[in-house]
Amino acid sequence: MSIVLYDLKRTRDSSEANPWSPNTWKIRFLMNIKGLDYTTKYLHFLDIPQVIGELVPQGLRCVPCITDVDGESIQDSKKIALYLEQKYPSPSIFHGGAGIHFFFDDWSMQNIVFLPFRMTILKLFHELDEEAQVYYRKSRESVFKQSLEDYAGDSEEHLQALNKQLALIAKSLAKYDYLTGDEPGWADICLASYIIMLEKFDPETFYNRMINQDQNLVAWWNRMKMYADYSH
Repeated sequence: MSIVLYDLKRTRDSSEANPWSPNTWKIRFLMNIKGLDYTTKYLHFLDIPQVIGELVPQGLRCVPCITDVDGESIQDSKKIALYLEQKYPSPSIFHGGAGIHFFFDDWSMQNIVFLPFRMTILKLFHELDEEAQVYYRKSRESVFKQSLEDYAGDSEEHLQALNKQLALIAKSLAKYDYLTGDEPGWADICLASYIIMLEKFDPETFYNRMINQDQNLVAWWNRMKMYADYSH
């Protein structure tokens, strides 16, 4: 048996296997770095409440969620990361200091993740099937308190803001291969997961107008891409 990772898909096409969600990518990167044996079960948006509800009855109806080989199911990217680090400690993704990694994750949630998300939200929306579009628009607009179109805003402004934040991060990469030193860690996983949505939906902007703004950032991304396998 292997670990099962529950992820999102755009349609009910059973052959679809092209992940984009930042939060599920965190766990995918993590398990690839640790070399864990896992398979992915892709869920349509409308199937998540039932499937995840059965796995974690007291939890939220969302992904990421994993079921370990012993049948235990864990939800929430941070909880999953801590669980996998404890159960499969080598190679470590916290390097003895989980706090600083979670600090960077929280900082990135405030300053980075919503920029590529807003740049790609309409592209994602148009790739969803009709029933997923209805659900997605209703659920997200109730949170944003505005239409998806208004929330998406000006992509050029978002790109400029994103590049500004990444320029700060790139300074650290001038001295180290990863944000956490010589080996990839949770901070690297989070940053890669937050920007990969832009690579998935707008690769031209990602490669020609964002990641190439700093050669240290390019080198870091190429190293992280080694752990971006989603064939499991």
